[in-house]
Amino acid sequence: MLMPIVSTIVCESYELDLARRAVNEALAPLGGIGRFVRPGMKVLLKPNLLAAADLERAITTHPALVQAVVELVKKAGGTVLIGDSPGGPVKQSPSVWRKGGMTRAVEQTGARLAVFDGVTWKRLNGNDYFIANPVLEADLIINLPKLKTHALTLYTGAVKNLFGAIPGTRKREIHLRAPGVQDFSQALVDVLELVQPGLTIIDGVLGQEGNGPGMGGTPHQYGCLAASADSVALDAVIAQALGYRPGEVLHLAQAEERGLGTASLDQIDIVGERQALDFGVVDLPKAHWYFRVPSWASAPLRKAARVRPLLDPSKCIGCGRCAEVCPPEIITPGHPPEFDLSGCIGCLCCTEICPEGALTPRRNWVAKLVGVGV
Repeated sequence: MLMPIVSTIVCESYELDLARRAVNEALAPLGGIGRFVRPGMKVLLKPNLLAAADLERAITTHPALVQAVVELVKKAGGTVLIGDSPGGPVKQSPSVWRKGGMTRAVEQTGARLAVFDGVTWKRLNGNDYFIANPVLEADLIINLPKLKTHALTLYTGAVKNLFGAIPGTRKREIHLRAPGVQDFSQALVDVLELVQPGLTIIDGVLGQEGNGPGMGGTPHQYGCLAASADSVALDAVIAQALGYRPGEVLHLAQAEERGLGTASLDQIDIVGERQALDFGVVDLPKAHWYFRVPSWASAPLRKAARVRPLLDPSKCIGCGRCAEVCPPEIITPGHPPEFDLSGCIGCLCCTEICPEGALTPRRNWVAKLVGVGV
């Protein structure tokens, strides 16, 4: 059996010609775009469009990378849709498109933007998932994640980016039924199995470290572009480069166990420019044994070792987005909003979506003692 290939390229900026060249060089060892796209195919590009944010915050996939991939797909004879669901309601998509440069990208290329409003019900492993119709109707999905740390799952890349195939606030249903990291990671792997992208190209030119993946994260110049037909293998390579040990990013280990990709580094063929994986010192959220405890067994500990949102009222603009994404609906909109933290499940969705970075994770002394949310 052939080992999956992960191709890595140094890319230091988003200058369009440089992005075009880097994408071509990253795809060459995989067989070029022609291996994946055939004339007449309907191709969905799935960038990370978490929220309406300035590009220098490194929250969303950069439009230069998206444009470079659109051009290649169209040259190969494919028709192109660009789609993702932001962290909040679907109605916020146009503002996210504008702020993230996607509107201009489609103007430049003739691609179309897809609204993830209609869904199809899927059931897998006893759980219900509502997947956006454009995802299921595409002949090929090209996954374009952003390289970021994540306060809950430790890292967000190829696999985690597919969570955006679930539209808008329907994501809240999954957070409610899978509040623990182990259960939520299994849900991410379910979505990977349902969506199964054919190609992933990760935007690691400028990513995040620290309390990502939203405004709480800190931009970090990784200078990297990587591509693979195996989403799990690509994530495993990037996770190691960030400084995580094998198995620490739980959803990658789970995906390999279920035969959905390769996370064992000795079974991955890393080609291209290996210096692209020299990320320097990265500020990482830390894994802990607590993350591996099932939610049913860890309930008493989760209640005692609390990681909860902390509001800085001076930064709050009263937009109400935190309340829109809260799975247990314990936030009352206002300026500032009110939190009933007794019902908080610690998913940190509100900290992700806050456009002003007014919400940050706060740990009590038990959480600090056992290493939760460090």
